Amino acid sequence: MKSMKRNRIAYAIGLAVLGTPSAYAAKNLALEEVVVTAQKREQSAMTVPVTVDTFTNQDLENTGALNMEDIQAYIPGLKVGDGVRGGGTTQSSFIIRGIDSSNISTGGDPSVATFLDGVYLPRAAITVPFSDMERVEVLKGPQGTLFGRNAAAGVVSFIPNAPSLEETEGFVMAKLGTYNLFRVEGMGNVPLSDSLALRLNALHNQRDAVIDNKGTASPDPGEQDNQFARLALRWETNDKLSMQFAYDIDRVDNGPQARLSISEEFSNYPDPTDRKLETDAIGGGETRDMQGFTGKLWYELNDVSSMTLIASYRAFETYNLQDEDATADESVYVDTNNIEDSDIAYFEMQFNVALDWVDAVFGANYSREDTYQQTALTFSYGAVLELASGMASIPQGLLNSLLGGAVAGNYVTETMTNEGDFESYGLFTDLDFTINDRLNIITGLRYSNDKKSFSWDAPLTDFVLSQLLQENFFFNSDGLESASKSWDKITGRVVANYQITDGAMTFLSYSTGYKSGGYDSLNTGTRTAPLDPEVVSNIELGVKGDFFDTRLRTQVALFNMIIDDRQEAIESRTPESNGAVPTVINTDEDIQGIELTADWLASDNLRFGLVYTYREQESSREAYYNAQGEFVIADQLNVSSPQEYTLTMDWSPEISYGLLLFHLDYIYEENTEPSNEDHQAFFNVVNGYGDDTQLLNARVAWNTPSGAYEMALWGKNLLGNDRVSQPGGLTGTDIGTYHVGIVDPVTYGVDFKVIF
Repeated sequence: MKSMKRNRIAYAIGLAVLGTPSAYAAKNLALEEVVVTAQKREQSAMTVPVTVDTFTNQDLENTGALNMEDIQAYIPGLKVGDGVRGGGTTQSSFIIRGIDSSNISTGGDPSVATFLDGVYLPRAAITVPFSDMERVEVLKGPQGTLFGRNAAAGVVSFIPNAPSLEETEGFVMAKLGTYNLFRVEGMGNVPLSDSLALRLNALHNQRDAVIDNKGTASPDPGEQDNQFARLALRWETNDKLSMQFAYDIDRVDNGPQARLSISEEFSNYPDPTDRKLETDAIGGGETRDMQGFTGKLWYELNDVSSMTLIASYRAFETYNLQDEDATADESVYVDTNNIEDSDIAYFEMQFNVALDWVDAVFGANYSREDTYQQTALTFSYGAVLELASGMASIPQGLLNSLLGGAVAGNYVTETMTNEGDFESYGLFTDLDFTINDRLNIITGLRYSNDKKSFSWDAPLTDFVLSQLLQENFFFNSDGLESASKSWDKITGRVVANYQITDGAMTFLSYSTGYKSGGYDSLNTGTRTAPLDPEVVSNIELGVKGDFFDTRLRTQVALFNMIIDDRQEAIESRTPESNGAVPTVINTDEDIQGIELTADWLASDNLRFGLVYTYREQESSREAYYNAQGEFVIADQLNVSSPQEYTLTMDWSPEISYGLLLFHLDYIYEENTEPSNEDHQAFFNVVNGYGDDTQLLNARVAWNTPSGAYEMALWGKNLLGNDRVSQPGGLTGTDIGTYHVGIVDPVTYGVDFKVIF
């Protein structure tokens, strides 16, 4: 068997070196035009009066990115998930310009809208893998006019490659790396006739955990196992009518998120930089079973106008059970599980009219979403004793030392079940007026309407204390409770863009965005007092273009965003609760900042890049209870974002055979967590806490002269950075079982690709 494997490897290497010698070949790294659809029509990214960053297929290869979490450092103002901890697959969220979203409740919505091939994606579906992806577009600031639903802070748009009628093509790629990383991807595009083309792509990704699990439970936290496939069929019926049908399927069966305990009392491995943890989570893991159908139709009405129709249906089921105490000590056992079973139907109709003096877009969209969510919290009887000890100021472990043996092996599970029925529709128009050869004025307007029906049900458990008190410890409802409400809003934008030179422009814009009100899935009080809608206004001055004979490409944006009633997720412990639970409150925000991207072509074969962002933020919160149960009056918090920048280099030296490309990037993020409001003095003794992020990644790729074969070596976190997140967790305050996340360790591997 081993001999056969060696023969296969030798055969693959033999294929890779086939080709005709090409003396002194090098890759031209010229700054190529990128076409985007940020304004619902195809335009060059350098002429769109919106701050939009793109990540192309080549960028995805250079970084080895699997999903959005892997590319956040290359796009200014973008974060994915909760910092170092990440957001996982099913409860992740996109953060643009410091505006994050509550990702704990199906009764609320994200502040950043996500689209796949022009179709809106719900929160739990946004972490689609990058399989045969043409590009990713990230639009910053309110995009409510054209994208509507939940585009208050921005939009992330995934654009997969479409079927091509031109030629038969395809590729097979394999990525092998440390921790038994194995990723294989394939794509095939086949013209079935002069008017019909089929495109199929599939991806399988598997990797062991990068943290050593010393606990009793499996799967190991952080291990990956996911598959994705997409089938698309394009039919050019005639010169005027085109149609496309696509189906995608997604299977995720990952381990739970890696949470490392820092507890000297309950953990055997309190130093997170040892990269060891213990988990005894019963049934831990994170899964998603998802499929989606999309139909698109394009019709040329005449020489100046066209129509687009989109219809889509997506269904998914998720499961996410996490170890909340991050130890293998039964006396403090707590886990949470989030189960969802939802589906969404989305429809859009759009008309484009292109005249000499105006380019107009107008249309309507509608979505219907049915959601089911069950949030479960399981804790041991021993954890109740520890909770009671904290409330009565009894030393940790004392009650368990006296009574633990009698209650060992007993657990209780509380659940909150929510069901939602949401309808949303919008009407929009956007007019781009040509004033003269250099000046354009854009005006846009949108009417949005959202209606939500939502319910809560938290049955009383059979736990002895719950029966005596006639209430649960954490989740309570008065039987089945329900609510219904609708919200609407008119949003719009005004933009002036001026062409400075043939290759550079500047723009000044005022735009507004809106996210509907909603409900907190764990707070039945929002039945009578729903969350207020989130309203955003943004003034932005931007400059973008190519300078110095197209040797320098840059995009600079200065912005001031004001958010009224942002829906912010916090840990809160009310007088009626025995512990802190995730809660959503409204805050007001005033954010000012600068974002910069620059690419400098030092020579035809050497390019440098810079990504930089800086923000200052003022937050005014409504009164709330914090995680310690203390009542905090309405207050104001002033913060500056950490200094963040990413440096990149691409170099293709001349060689005598084939083509060589070196890619290098350095990611820096200042750690400001020790100065934020949740910091506690004892956090300072945790190794890795307070460290800055400093990641050095590299990749060197070699292509055969024919371009049909590629091999690459790559490495990540080559400096061995050990930054950990700020300690937190549901049971941190009440029991002392704080835990952290940590950046991935040094990893390395090889890529093989065959193009045909």
